[in-house]
Amino acid sequence: MLETNVSENRKAIIYLADLTHTGVTVATESFPLNIGLVASYAKRHLGDAIEVRLFKYPEKLITALKDRVPDILGCSNYVWNSNLSEWMLGYAKRLNPEVVTVQGGTNYPFSPSGQLEFLRTHLNTDFHVYYEGEVAFLQFLRRYLETRSLEGMKQAPIEGCQYLSPYDGSLVSAPAAVRIKELDDIPSPYTTGILDEFFDGKLTPMMETTRGCPFACNFCNAGDKYFNKINMFSLEYFLAELEYIAPRISAVGVSHLTLADNNFGMYPRDADICHAIKDVRDKYGWPMGLIATTGKNSKERIIKATEILGPSLLVSMSVQSTNPVVLKNIKRDNIKLDHYKQINKTLTQQGRTGMAEVILPLPGETYESFLSGIESLIEAGAAKVTSYTIQLLYGTDYKEPEYRKKWGYVGKWRQIPYDFGEYGGERVFDAEEVAVSNNTISFNDYLNIRGFALTTEIAFNNYIFHEILRYIQEYGISSFKWLRMVWDCRENFPEEIQNVFASFIADTKNELFDTEADLRLFYGKQENYERLVRGEIGGNVIFKHKTMALTQHIAPWLKYITKTAENLVKLSTPDEREMEQAATEIAEIRYYLECKLNGILDSTSTEPIIARFHYDILAWMKDENGSRLRDYYRPGGVSISFHFSDQQLTERRDGFQRYGTHLLGLTKILQRIPSHDRLFRQVAYATGQIAVPST
Repeated sequence: MLETNVSENRKAIIYLADLTHTGVTVATESFPLNIGLVASYAKRHLGDAIEVRLFKYPEKLITALKDRVPDILGCSNYVWNSNLSEWMLGYAKRLNPEVVTVQGGTNYPFSPSGQLEFLRTHLNTDFHVYYEGEVAFLQFLRRYLETRSLEGMKQAPIEGCQYLSPYDGSLVSAPAAVRIKELDDIPSPYTTGILDEFFDGKLTPMMETTRGCPFACNFCNAGDKYFNKINMFSLEYFLAELEYIAPRISAVGVSHLTLADNNFGMYPRDADICHAIKDVRDKYGWPMGLIATTGKNSKERIIKATEILGPSLLVSMSVQSTNPVVLKNIKRDNIKLDHYKQINKTLTQQGRTGMAEVILPLPGETYESFLSGIESLIEAGAAKVTSYTIQLLYGTDYKEPEYRKKWGYVGKWRQIPYDFGEYGGERVFDAEEVAVSNNTISFNDYLNIRGFALTTEIAFNNYIFHEILRYIQEYGISSFKWLRMVWDCRENFPEEIQNVFASFIADTKNELFDTEADLRLFYGKQENYERLVRGEIGGNVIFKHKTMALTQHIAPWLKYITKTAENLVKLSTPDEREMEQAATEIAEIRYYLECKLNGILDSTSTEPIIARFHYDILAWMKDENGSRLRDYYRPGGVSISFHFSDQQLTERRDGFQRYGTHLLGLTKILQRIPSHDRLFRQVAYATGQIAVPST
């Protein structure tokens, strides 16, 4: 039975939800830390006056609503769950129109005109908290406890909240809530037990050590001046949470930890945090991997702090562009390339990899300037270059009509991978608006850059074919020259790879819609929805096709890229005997790579491979003195073992169990592992019977 009787003295019943879609898998598998913090802060101040329940899965919330509609239902509002949250608020109102609904999160405009439009088009949302949530939601609850009705709550503005006037439909807004400087004032939702039910083996713990961002990048809503100052949780707070989480999460087999910070590693005490994480890992075997966004400057400090964790943390360099005109347009400064080169050299010496991130299309960028930027990053030693299509987010210039007109931006809507599902008999889709052209990059340029990005993913990133790159350097051939030739000669791709790229370009075009309504109409059709569930459409097209290439077509891809290397060597030397020698050596490297990459996303492939080689490639790769591969010719041959370490086997089991072994699941695994070289087999000398890989 629904409970509708309201008493002035009884507890206010509050449901808070940070929902994830579950159409095919748990789409956003992070702990609901955000609502945990909001709930613990409210409980600290209001105590027994409120009773709070937290939700992550929509099915559980629907069941709870059928049993009892709360006084207040609050949902997080991010681009990946905004429509799901709005649908859930409407579902609650259909059960009981008296429920007071509220949202909070980053998928909300910063301009008054945008806020008014948002609330007018989200009629199930009575209130929206803007900026930081804890203080604003506390004031919201205090107003409810005073009035006990939606009508009473809307009699005057509430700090940090906005709503539509019940009289004329205008925007009612109070000043933003003052940010909490002493973040320890928020009781930990972990150590207080509020998040205990989410240690379910499906979700990854998320922790926060700092809030705010000192940078003003115009494509990120954290660049708003409200977030400019950095506030911190104490080290003691973090350590207590870490010790609480570790034994519980390791017991359910989840291998990773996510840090929510905008600039991890940039502050002096982050080295202490890394030491603490390492100590916990030594004690509990967790976390095996850390997902974090490292800082945008103070890179020496970041490297020194994060080297404590070794290869379990990927250091990311969010350069976005190397073009000085573009950087000025987006209000961003980057470190100098010489400095960046030294950083990458240090990371390589530590056996670690650095990632450079770029965004397209940014204002003023062109096709050639973009590729020139990729070249400079690769030549500076980046082991991974990831290209992102820019999201037209609320709270950034790119959502504003005037800015878009100035730079000629064309926006399209696309389904966010995995963020859909069927709930209460209705299908809900969450989508994002992205830019596919502007006045310096055409749509055709966009498609070509996306194709080059896929080539970079399956030929260069994480030094997947590092041995080939090392070899061509002996002939003075740069990694980028080889990569550019791999892409520019794509008409020579093997048929299987031609099909992968044709599918990629088709998916890249077909995932785009003029309006969000068009997108919902398309995916709502039964035949299209079934294809969406199967992962045939609507997924991450880069990682989908990277997975296809590396799991289904690795042999022809290897043959093509090594042949490209051979052709470049041929162009660099007129000597026929030298060319014959090079062809023999490249063939040996190809066989070595076939062994190293064998079964990287095959759940049944666990046994070691032992193979024999004429060249000691393992010793050659460790030689830092510039010796050539032919210097490592071994007349008697050398036996090499290719195997997965115990840690790799554990991570593989975790990934296959959580996401599955179908194409959609393997794509998710590839997305979740920040450094894909962790998928490759380990290489060591071996003795014993030779087990040749199947290719």
